[in-house]
Amino acid sequence: MKTIKLYLIAVLGILSLVSCKNDDEFYNAVYISVPNLITIDTPGSYAVGDNVAFHTDFSRYQDENGLSTQLDIYITSQAESFGFAYRLEKETAPDVWTSILLNEDEYSVAEAVYQSGTMTYKCDKAIALTSAGEYRLSFGESYTGNQSTDLISRNPSNKTSVRITTNANSLDAQGYYYFTVN
Repeated sequence: MKTIKLYLIAVLGILSLVSCKNDDEFYNAVYISVPNLITIDTPGSYAVGDNVAFHTDFSRYQDENGLSTQLDIYITSQAESFGFAYRLEKETAPDVWTSILLNEDEYSVAEAVYQSGTMTYKCDKAIALTSAGEYRLSFGESYTGNQSTDLISRNPSNKTSVRITTNANSLDAQGYYYFTVN
């Protein structure tokens, strides 16, 4: 009986040394959700030679669920940028979509770079439309579903990672912005 008690005390002691209050402390990450950070330009029509464009411009100070003070994502992560995935495809046959990004990569990465003067992270991306047809734009799928995407901090390895779940305007229920180029 004494051996069992000593064993139990030893196990509990070890567990108390390695336990964490939550997963974020263990993984050294912060997860926040901020809606509508990506804006897709949606003109009335597109022609060959136009650009499809999207933007993000967000403050380094963001609300964190359950806290009364804002999270300073720049101080927390020391990230000079946040990366997020996007995809542009053209319909090459009925219901067959082909990437038109460089090297035909499935996704490309956009970078929202820190602007010290405005204390914001900013990205302006424009992609030339070189041929007529049906197109769709989407963003990397978040763990919350295909209508959301994650902006992931590009921080030094010893700093806390920040992951911002957000969405873009004009996406359908499957997470696509469809448009026609004339």
